[in-house]
Parts: sequence; C-alpha cells; structure tokens
Amino acid sequence: MSELTIYIEKHGALVEQLAQAAEQIPEGMENWRPSEKALGWLRLVDHMSIARRHLILKAIKEEPLDFPASQRDRANQASTKAEAALAQRASWADLKAFIEEQGEEYLPKVVAFTRGRKMTVSQILWYGFEENLHHRGQLWTYARTNGLVPPKVWGTEGMLE
Repeated sequence: MSELTIYIEKHGALVEQLAQAAEQIPEGMENWRPSEKALGWLRLVDHMSIARRHLILKAIKEEPLDFPASQRDRANQASTKAEAALAQRASWADLKAFIEEQGEEYLPKVVAFTRGRKMTVSQILWYGFEENLHHRGQLWTYARTNGLVPPKVWGTEGMLE
C-alpha cells in the first residue's frame, strides 16, 4: 500500500470523526470551553478546517500563506455546528482532490512552510494529520466533560460506560 493511499485512508477517517464531533455539540454549548484560555467548542473543531485550507493546502500548492490571519477572519469561521461539519468535509475534499491529482511522486517535493521552514509535502500532510489527532483528543475531552460519548475511535470506548 502506498504512502498516499495510507494517508488518505487515515486522514479521511479522522476528518469524518471531527465532522461527527462538530455535529454532536449540544445546542447552546457552542462557546463552552474548559478555561478562559481555551478555544470554545465550535471554534476548536472549526479551526482545523481553516488550517487545512489556509495553511496545509496553500503550503503544498506553494501559494502565499495567510495563516494564522485566516483563523481570525470571521468570513472563514463556521457559526453553527452544521457549518463546522460541512467545513471539515469540504476542506478535506479539497485537500484530497489536490493530492490525488498530484500523485505519489509529489510527496517528496520540498516547499516552504511556516517560519521559513522547508519541508516535504509528505511531512506537511502528516503534520496536519498529527495536529488533527491532537485536537480530536481535545474534542473528546470536551464531550466527556459534558457527559457525551464521542464517536468511537479505537473500539474500546464502550468499556467506559
């Protein structure tokens, strides 16, 4: 199995879990956060799709980055959990379409990333995946703190009930 196939399979499944997490936010709890310094629930899930579009995709396309400014732009932010779920799926579809079009041979290409770093497309894609994993953990904590059972990830979550 190729690296690109593995990446698409794993990140695609993760993005779907994030979209489901957005859909699960209880009405009226969109701005809930565990502390003043934390992102609100909706913003936490939403900022990953913004990063996917305005950081990851732009970097691998070698377009000028507008991140983190794009995070603060209200026009890029979802205002409902349905919009956040749609943004997760749509930003993933855009990224997936681009990398599939480029193919496996594009992965070792070196491009500019943040802070002047040069990274391969593969490194940038896996960086985005790891960031999404980290934030999924935060979302699962938000859900559990509020008495919700998040979408199953490992198959063992039911053992906690």
